[in-house]
Amino acid sequence: MYWNELNPQKRNVLFKFDNSDIKKDKDRILIKLKTNVFNFINLFFSSSNIHGLNHLTDKRRHYIEKYPHVVTTILCDRLIWVIAICLSIYGSAILGSSTWNRYQENPTVISMDREYKEWATALPAVTLCPTNKIDDQLFDELVQKKFSNYTDEEKEELRTFLVFLANATYDTFKEVPVYDRISPNDYLDYVMSLSANVSYTISNSHVDIFSSIELVPSVTELGLCYSYNGYIAPYNDYKYWIKRNISEFPKIEVMSGTPLDGDIFVQITSMNFGYMGFVHSPYEAPDVACRIFPSPENFYKTLDVTALSIFSTPEIKYLSPKQRGCRFLDESDLEISPEMYTYNMCRNQCRMDQARKLCGCVPYFYRPLSEYNRIMHDSRDFEKTSSGCKGECEFNSSRYIKINTRHSLTRIEIMLRLNFRKI
Repeated sequence: MYWNELNPQKRNVLFKFDNSDIKKDKDRILIKLKTNVFNFINLFFSSSNIHGLNHLTDKRRHYIEKYPHVVTTILCDRLIWVIAICLSIYGSAILGSSTWNRYQENPTVISMDREYKEWATALPAVTLCPTNKIDDQLFDELVQKKFSNYTDEEKEELRTFLVFLANATYDTFKEVPVYDRISPNDYLDYVMSLSANVSYTISNSHVDIFSSIELVPSVTELGLCYSYNGYIAPYNDYKYWIKRNISEFPKIEVMSGTPLDGDIFVQITSMNFGYMGFVHSPYEAPDVACRIFPSPENFYKTLDVTALSIFSTPEIKYLSPKQRGCRFLDESDLEISPEMYTYNMCRNQCRMDQARKLCGCVPYFYRPLSEYNRIMHDSRDFEKTSSGCKGECEFNSSRYIKINTRHSLTRIEIMLRLNFRKI
């Protein structure tokens, strides 16, 4: 559109824009870029120290020939070198990935420590589960308080159920009679409130240093038990489950010794109950799948054990649990034990999950959960369940050498013989 002063009229004028020059410029830039890239690659291949690349740009090598109308591929030196280089790159990637995976999954090394004068081996913990779990006097008081309108037959039925319930394990669930007059949510409360009072006397070889003379209540898969020298026992106490206040319990000081201290021992005497006993690491929980040492009332049992300790260097803490293949105590991801992680507690978690999956419920002796809707009346093989649980990064294991049992006042003695082995 323009303005003519002599003939002031508006006129539309069509302009045709020709962009052929711009296209030519773009084509030239693209060709120049391709040429520079090709020259750079050619220069890199011809001067590289990587064996095989220089053969791809050697002018004495033959190209793949293509004839008009008929495409004929001739295997030549250049193609052979391309295949060889590709196979080499593939092999290098496989070897590199295997090395990387090995570092990610198993980067740790186990070594022997010869500084035996600095070794401090913990005395194994002992957990005693009384065989008589219901106190008759407490049961009578409970009946008078809550079930006074029951007939003698109903009282006996209630007592039978509570006795079987208190002694229930994965092997005996099918023996527990069906009883629907008590809510499953109250099972644990009833069992704990009817627990028999225990009496005992404790002494040890280092009483001037380790003055703990109390057994700590601990709920296990055998019901209410009592632990000595168990660091994690307070976390499995029924009172802690209810109040979640660890300040109510004394801090457990683990009893330990060095080879220069000689043999160390603990004696628990004058017990008024028979028991099912476990000997385990102080930083571990008892497991029903492990060896059990039973003893009836008025018998004397002696356990002579040696201990093997495994410790981790501080650097291993920076690796992930998957890399090191173990977990520390404070790295718990367990539902039943969010404060502490141990291998046996993980196994307990797996058994509980399997029970919940197969039966839609969990046994009463686990930490209270919302899924407590009934007791299991099925006995299945849960003991070997582990579901890929990782071991502890630091633990003590015990080997049993000698076991003596004879008739006497109920008594147990654990003797730890310190040897010169430490990993």
